[in-house]
Amino acid sequence: MLPMNKYILKITKLILILIASPLVHGQNLITRDEDWTAINIAVTDELIIPAYQNMESKSVELLSSAERFCSDLSDLNLDNLKNGYQASMLAWQGIQHIQFGPITYFNWNYRMQYWPDERGASGRQLDALLASQDEAILSSSAFPRQSVGVQGLPALERVLYDDNAINEFRSEPYLCLLTETIASNINEISAGVTQRWQDEFRALVLDPVTGGLYEDAEDLSIDFLKALQEGIAKIRDLKLAPALGESFDSARIRSAESWRSESSLANIKNNLDSLALLFSAYSPAFHEEDAAVINQGFGDIMEALSSLPASLELALINEMQYVQLQALHAQIDALHESLETALKNTDLYLGFNSLDGD
Repeated sequence: MLPMNKYILKITKLILILIASPLVHGQNLITRDEDWTAINIAVTDELIIPAYQNMESKSVELLSSAERFCSDLSDLNLDNLKNGYQASMLAWQGIQHIQFGPITYFNWNYRMQYWPDERGASGRQLDALLASQDEAILSSSAFPRQSVGVQGLPALERVLYDDNAINEFRSEPYLCLLTETIASNINEISAGVTQRWQDEFRALVLDPVTGGLYEDAEDLSIDFLKALQEGIAKIRDLKLAPALGESFDSARIRSAESWRSESSLANIKNNLDSLALLFSAYSPAFHEEDAAVINQGFGDIMEALSSLPASLELALINEMQYVQLQALHAQIDALHESLETALKNTDLYLGFNSLDGD
């Protein structure tokens, strides 16, 4: 995980400066374009770019561990590769909520993680690829054009966490070629996104009008706030609700994100850590009492998560922990409602929610 204390300190200093400004003191609302820019660039430099750099760093380690494993198919090396996968997945969870900017170039977001896959298309496509034994598909020029379902972290999880994985790798050399190709693809995407944020998108954050994508700095801030709003909704509606089902007896473990590696709740914790920091950065845009309610909501949720295992799958088969998960879902719903209320108490309009499906 990222060393978050450093970012909390810097963003807190920025917030104190903005609150002390004559135009926002008392009402705690942002009115000047330069104040929006100050927050946007702080978020970019202290949260977004470091998170992508972390993801890139973990992807380098992932690729190295894939290459070591494929040169020596031992149980130890497979365990190390699984650790590399989990580190990369957790790094991605820390920035998964940002679904605008460079991550959307070249379908990078879907190629990194195509999920949820409600119809199981990825599994069928991966099986077909393995059956084909086509090495040409695995070339650096051809693989990025394949289905997103075989390219990213979920595909790698499916391969690594097969019940008979070590024997499958030992009996099927193509499986190692595919694993190395996926790891390399994850690394290339991570490096590409990081570079684009540093070399291109950061300049747009500093001067959004020049970039042409945004009318002004507040317009750009809306994308960050939408990432916050939709990130919370995604946890509630996609990461928890389908797995919980209607009751303990109808819980659906395989609807959980990362259920094979048993790290679903660890993912959610990383999501919430990042979302809480993002809200902290933009809290001057909200009335103080609304911001206090939201901050308390984040704190209560993190406390509730601390009493649950990292594996959502284990919690779903324990009736007492299932009740805790239901309470967690209700807390996240309440947090989302608090954010909606806070937004209504400002003149900020976020527009279309991509999770609504409208």
